[in-house]
Amino acid sequence: MKHTRFVILVIVATALVFLGSCTTGLKVSNPKQADITYLYEQLPKLHVDFYHGTSKAELCKAYRAAMEDAGKMGDLDFYFTLRRLVSLAKDSHTSVGLTQELVAQLSAIPAQFSYVEGAWRVSVIERDHAELLGGEVIAINSIPMQEVERLASPLFSHDNQVWLRYYLSQQLNLTNLYAYLGIATSPSQMVSLTVKQRSTDEEHTISLTPVSANEYGMLSFATWYQSHPETGASNAPYRALLLEESNTLFVQYNVCMSYDEYPLDGFIQEILALAESSSFEHVMVDLRYNSGGDSRLLEPLVDGLGALQDEQGFSIDVLIGEGTFSSALMNAMHFKKRTNARLVGGPSGGSLNHYGETRNFSLPNSKIPVSYSTKHFVMDKKYQAGPLMPDLAIERTVDDILAGRDTVVEALLQSY
Repeated sequence: MKHTRFVILVIVATALVFLGSCTTGLKVSNPKQADITYLYEQLPKLHVDFYHGTSKAELCKAYRAAMEDAGKMGDLDFYFTLRRLVSLAKDSHTSVGLTQELVAQLSAIPAQFSYVEGAWRVSVIERDHAELLGGEVIAINSIPMQEVERLASPLFSHDNQVWLRYYLSQQLNLTNLYAYLGIATSPSQMVSLTVKQRSTDEEHTISLTPVSANEYGMLSFATWYQSHPETGASNAPYRALLLEESNTLFVQYNVCMSYDEYPLDGFIQEILALAESSSFEHVMVDLRYNSGGDSRLLEPLVDGLGALQDEQGFSIDVLIGEGTFSSALMNAMHFKKRTNARLVGGPSGGSLNHYGETRNFSLPNSKIPVSYSTKHFVMDKKYQAGPLMPDLAIERTVDDILAGRDTVVEALLQSY
């Protein structure tokens, strides 16, 4: 017993020495250092399991580097440094938000990129370069895209590669990010973009001038979503379509929330009444653009369609993809477990077993918000780490996007 107690005391003493050593020689002498220290002290305590994918030594090393550099950081360098610290949680839900003051300082090139068919593609660009839409992005400032992605990865909170690329696509045009990563000397520097043109396979290098967030909305853009399919992304939180040519009911659920002007429970009752009164052969439930909310809200539809499926025999296909995240992913699994449903599309952005149910705090000086997970959701103990994989994989194609076709829905309709 004495030996055991001695071992425990040694372990505790060692831990205290380690924790003390991380702050040894560091002085808090400015507001940025104070915020970094606050984050370092609070986040591991508040997160349900901060060290599940990283070590205390890794966090200590990143913390000390941030403290040493804090005095010479601008506001956005400070913001990205915080993101580097927070992303050590290896948790897509634990992240750093923006303040209005930071947004006002952002600048970006007049282009946006998406990861499709195994490569980064031009999805939006200044109209003068419309011929490059759908082309493969080879390099930014002569840095190959594989290297750009590697450099950026530690700043984007993620627990799988699908979510990293989806998240990165939303900020890959920020020149503040380029400057922080060292692929540009400053956010105002002209950016060279090398693109392999889709129609000719020829490589073109163009120069793009960064613009502010306010200026961005005043530019004229070409987008590869110029032709929009009927079943594509919608601003409606939830909606239904009758695809009469195949006797299919299409239900799109874009956010796990209910709205007062059109309560979700009323929408669900309408869908179930329609399914009960009609002789549908197929039902599609589209979760491809849903990043979450409250997973419980859709459960009456899951159970209702499951009961009607037993009575009427219609098929249920649940569509998932890179934008399927958090509670929407849980809803996909509810369909999988409670009905005879098939998951169709691409790997989900969210991981099947994941951390979530977030809470927030703000850093005392900068007021930058930080979200953190308070719960670990295990949807399937036997499932390997990573995204929820579809039963039937149908990846969208550049040709279909440019033509305004919904690759997944059209492939399903042709198979019915």
